[in-house]
Amino acid sequence: MTTGQIQDTLAGKIERAVSLLQMFVPKTHPYFGCFSGGKDSIVIKELVKRAQVPVVWHYHVTTIDPPELVHFIKREHPDVIWDRPPQNFFTRAVTCGFPTRLARWCCKEYKESVSPIGSVLILGIRAAESPRRAANWQTVTFNTQTHTHALAPILDWSDEEVWQFIRESQLPYCCLYDEGFKRLGCIGCPMAGRKGRLRQFARWPGFARKWRELFHNIWNKRTGTIQRGGKHWFGDRYF
Repeated sequence: MTTGQIQDTLAGKIERAVSLLQMFVPKTHPYFGCFSGGKDSIVIKELVKRAQVPVVWHYHVTTIDPPELVHFIKREHPDVIWDRPPQNFFTRAVTCGFPTRLARWCCKEYKESVSPIGSVLILGIRAAESPRRAANWQTVTFNTQTHTHALAPILDWSDEEVWQFIRESQLPYCCLYDEGFKRLGCIGCPMAGRKGRLRQFARWPGFARKWRELFHNIWNKRTGTIQRGGKHWFGDRYF
């Protein structure tokens, strides 16, 4: 087996990920670990443990994550810090409007890290998740606005490699994967597609009711109104 073939194996990718984490250890503070409770977060948390580098893990509470995922984090990862938003999603959305694939204000407010300037983040981003991530992310990324570095140690891992690592390491994972859910995230997210949302709403009807109430509230508040630029609210045209 050649050097290139060894590096392309899971063992080689594990070794590279650990080396990356050891290479960029911050000098004045621990890593800022971004933990969502999903399979990728579980993997990077174990890799950090193997690298034996200092880290503080943070879970950004969205208030619309699956209850099973929330319980899993509480039970299996008690060391993770919960960063709670000032308002729950449904209260905030009455002001901001319902999110769409283009107007994803909720990702910025609820998912993206509000980390100290100069932090070095550890993310479970993977190129296999979407063409956009493959095009926009590198193993080491620098954000010029926040002056933070972000490490993506499993950027080049496939789904199969993630699950192989979880099985071989005997890592606990959220039970929703055994129900056939491929990715865990906000219930009702427009990025999940219509089929994905319908499955989520069938699984969690209480959240479906909350989304329906939100749409009614926003509709009653904005229908017929004139927005910036003198245009009618876009919901009157499309919904």
